[in-house]
Amino acid sequence: METTAAATAGAATAGAATDAAPAAGGCTRARTAAVHDDVPLLVRVLAGNPAAGVSILSCLDTADTRALRLLHVAVAGMVAGVPWYNTVTPVVDVVRWRAALPGAVGARLATKAVADVLSSDAAAAALACVTYLPLHKYSNVTDEVLLRLPASLRTLSVRECSRLTARASFAHLTALTSLDCGDTDGATASTARFPPSLQELDISTDSRSLAHTFPAGASLTHLTQLRVLRVGGTHLNDVTLASLPPGLVELGVAWCKNLTAAATFAHLPILQTLHAAGSGVWNAVLATLPPSLVHLDMRMCSNLTPAAVLPPLPALRVLDVSATMIGDAMVDSLPAGLKELHMIRCPSVTATATLDHVPALQTLYSMGTALAPAAADACRARGCAVPAAGVLHRRWQERVTALAVVGDGRAGRGGGSRAGGLWGPGGGGGATGPPRGGGGGAKFGALPAPRGRRPAGRGWAPPGAGGGGGDVTGTPPVRVTTLPFDSAVLAFAVLADGRLAVGCHDSSVRVVGVDTGENAVVLEGHLTSVTELAVLPDGTLASGSTDGTVRLWDISRAVCVAVLGGHAGEIWTIVALADGRLASGSMGGAVALWDVGSRACVATLIGHSDPVTALVALPDGRLVSASPGRAILLWDTRPAAAAAVAASSRAASTVPVAVLANVPGGTTVLEALPGGRLACACGSQVFLVEVPPPATYD
Repeated sequence: METTAAATAGAATAGAATDAAPAAGGCTRARTAAVHDDVPLLVRVLAGNPAAGVSILSCLDTADTRALRLLHVAVAGMVAGVPWYNTVTPVVDVVRWRAALPGAVGARLATKAVADVLSSDAAAAALACVTYLPLHKYSNVTDEVLLRLPASLRTLSVRECSRLTARASFAHLTALTSLDCGDTDGATASTARFPPSLQELDISTDSRSLAHTFPAGASLTHLTQLRVLRVGGTHLNDVTLASLPPGLVELGVAWCKNLTAAATFAHLPILQTLHAAGSGVWNAVLATLPPSLVHLDMRMCSNLTPAAVLPPLPALRVLDVSATMIGDAMVDSLPAGLKELHMIRCPSVTATATLDHVPALQTLYSMGTALAPAAADACRARGCAVPAAGVLHRRWQERVTALAVVGDGRAGRGGGSRAGGLWGPGGGGGATGPPRGGGGGAKFGALPAPRGRRPAGRGWAPPGAGGGGGDVTGTPPVRVTTLPFDSAVLAFAVLADGRLAVGCHDSSVRVVGVDTGENAVVLEGHLTSVTELAVLPDGTLASGSTDGTVRLWDISRAVCVAVLGGHAGEIWTIVALADGRLASGSMGGAVALWDVGSRACVATLIGHSDPVTALVALPDGRLVSASPGRAILLWDTRPAAAAAVAASSRAASTVPVAVLANVPGGTTVLEALPGGRLACACGSQVFLVEVPPPATYD
């Protein structure tokens, strides 16, 4: 919900109406005072004090207006004049909503309301003056519904509205400035159906099943006011690229593979941001980049070679060429004003490359690139932040899907093949003692070693209907125990008594004996798959599920003792902190921090734009989170940090955060190592990241 200057005006008007109580002759002042004495203080604050009224309303949404309107006629008048911009409370009856809130300009329609817009003229008329409608993922938004939307709309999202066809048109929405119609069939079937008023257009897609093919010769020339265009994942070609209007300041062409060596960006003279990750950008295309560029993302562009060089780009401040074959020539061509460089997994860059000609550089990410240590040290000496990192494992043919640390400090890997591997604490890259099981290691973790063996036993759960336990302490062949299940294993955790808790696709949690395979306990309560398990210091088992909840289990009684809800989508990962709190990462990109004793969410950590798929609790009390969206974030979740925040002017729920690393393609696999280091998997490589020491607080 947003309130604007109109809210202030509405409150002022209502306040004036209250002050102007009917009076006559010399009794005016006395009678006005008497009326004021009868007005509750809350009414005075809401309707008679514009500044306070707007401040309070900014904390409310339209669900609260029913009670507000009953307080006093002045409050009802003030509420009616507010330009409510609420997208949280679903509107079921559009006609009643408009009657109650005639000043509203934005809403989130319930499915029934969308159907009413199509079938009822009154419902369609009630949307008049609305400027913002989020209709993404609605299954009943059709071409006909679009035609019933008001011409007042300025912002519209119909992303993933699967029933829109190639005949869908937005041309009648003549005031529309922002449109998101990505991941919809036929979104690009006729570019002429986009209104020329558009300033921001998003037709990008993450789906490989949708056609999203630009017709031959498709043109966007008529969109003369366009400033931001996102077409990532589409079949954008050189012809359509050449038709883009010269006023663009941001362009997203990530994964547009139809661009050729003849493509050009030279006709975009004020372009500042270009997202071209994974696209068909060739060496020759680089010469056409406009000198206005400030941010350039070319990670995973497979057509770039060691001969690739940048043209003069004096304004460039951020560059990402990670996971490409660029070489020393590209490094030599970097502009002097560059401040942030991502050059991760660039195997063609040699140890002879230097960055002395980039004195403005403030941040350098170079994991998996053979940049000489002296070059990195020289950057640090100039004040540049260069996260210390090494490579534990480099194998281009296989994606690493799981990591674990054995008792002697070695790291273990599970991958796409049937083999795992171990690396010594020095990170030399040589693998020893590969455990073999029924499939690739989807989960890989610690099991207690049998008596008489070194405490370095490990087990893993392959992505199938079963689990494996492997003794990787000796040389091959290794001992393998197979634990059969009738549902796919997605997660497991080792309980204090040595048994395994196993999370299954069928929504159950099973507790089994490692050696006997005995299925001792079945815990039921989740509605969908159990994706992650964690054991709290007091022995309580926590389970996360795609049903969007975390459940706490008393294993001794085989009962669920609490359900932690309110997450932003499916739960992908959970972890127990050293002090007994619980962190959970969700599909919505947020990390929830829970006080288990009170069952309360004490903080929501917002920093990822993609699902949070990996969490690691560090021994010092801090938390590391990762997602497929590149950034690995370090959160200071220690009580000392919370106390420092409480003593500052920041919100009490704020948690200090820093970017620990950026990896191309992101990571879903993290593991804490001894000595303040972190292992993270990036495709087929495993990086070793140095974690900075925790901050000190007075």
